[in-house]
Amino acid sequence: MTADDDRKRRLEKTVADLQDRFGLRAIGRRARPAAPPVIATGFAALDEALGSGGLPLGRPSEIVGAPTSGMATLALKIIAAAQAAAAGGPLAAYLDLEKTFDPDYAARCGVDLSRLLVIRPYTARQGIAMLPDLVLNGGFGVLVVDAPLRCLAAAEAAEALAATLARLIVPLDRAGCALLFLSALPPGSAADGPPGQPYPAATGLPHYAAVRLLIQRERWLYRRGDVAGYEAQVLVLKNRLAAEGGTATIAITFNGVVRGDAT
Repeated sequence: MTADDDRKRRLEKTVADLQDRFGLRAIGRRARPAAPPVIATGFAALDEALGSGGLPLGRPSEIVGAPTSGMATLALKIIAAAQAAAAGGPLAAYLDLEKTFDPDYAARCGVDLSRLLVIRPYTARQGIAMLPDLVLNGGFGVLVVDAPLRCLAAAEAAEALAATLARLIVPLDRAGCALLFLSALPPGSAADGPPGQPYPAATGLPHYAAVRLLIQRERWLYRRGDVAGYEAQVLVLKNRLAAEGGTATIAITFNGVVRGDAT
């Protein structure tokens, strides 16, 4: 064996070892890595604004917004879209830290409740500790973590979440699971102001998320003098799959029906 052959063999082994540890997309030669598959958001305008047709499977994503901004509705529509994409639909899990999940509204959003597991951890750290098992052994197509940012940004929870996300990057990719965090902000926080202002980054979510969305309620919608829903704007804060900065205006009614326009 020549010296060149030996170097080539050692290089190929190093590349294979790195791909096994960090995923096939982490290192490669010649060919550009294929874009990951996506899951539709249930809002055509938002899928268009994302440029990729939806949120990526096998990657973490985050939706940031104040309570009642539409985050939960968007998550439910994503679950419904995933379930409708294939016969029987994949299983989905919803970690409900605030215990605000409404099964009736979820059904009106199109979610098949028989294929949805609702988990209510006692603490944020307990919910974070469940994530590796849910990703590795749960067989879920969509995994939603609905938690106020104050819980995820607390010192111990933030450290645990950052370490967990670092360990989950490769397993998520292999499982093809869409991991979606709903980061509920307190009223008057930075993200309620000019788009893109940072919130406490100790959670590691801004770094690890492939896609980050900011949703802001803009105005109420009325029907016959009664409030029938609201209009919200979604801004693409970060997007590793396509260009960021796109926006979509969506209308959400209280019967689970949505419509929207991209800009």
